[in-house]
Amino acid sequence: MGDERWFYRSDEEWITIVERLKQTSCPHCKTVGTLIRHGSLSGFDDSNPHQQTLRARRIFCSNRKHRPGCGRTFSIWLADKIRRLSITTSTLWTFLQLAVVVAIATAIKTINYPRSERTFQRIWKRFDRAQSGIRTALLGRGLPPELPAASARRPAAAQVLAHLQVIFPNTDCPIAAFQQATRSFFV
Repeated sequence: MGDERWFYRSDEEWITIVERLKQTSCPHCKTVGTLIRHGSLSGFDDSNPHQQTLRARRIFCSNRKHRPGCGRTFSIWLADKIRRLSITTSTLWTFLQLAVVVAIATAIKTINYPRSERTFQRIWKRFDRAQSGIRTALLGRGLPPELPAASARRPAAAQVLAHLQVIFPNTDCPIAAFQQATRSFFV
């Protein structure tokens, strides 16, 4: 399976995935006809900070009752959730846009999210380390736009965000669209 993940955005897309499970091969053992639903992953994020929300659904490659499956599981993630982060892609998008234009500390205060400043600094570092992979994935889909030389405090990050907007122009959140299109987590 490698680093490839599965994502969906709506209940209709999830139903479509479920209806095709028996015709889909397992990403681990490549056996067809053994995939079944196996629960869900839930956790806290900024969409509802006081109650757990659905983050992903689990799929099991059944090896029970002499079936030929491998017995392993994998997750199909909601496109607006990010693994190991308690913020949604839309909050991350807002934070990154602000952090590129103004200081990171100002972006943190503007978002007004109940986490420490260090949390957002770690998120920024995670984004900073992931920029090379993000750029590579985006270049496979189209060329980056030209930006003025002094358009932002962080020109490399500004270029990545502008490239995201060009590649996914008609979406509410380009990060969620990126995750679904590339089948990989943004950060």
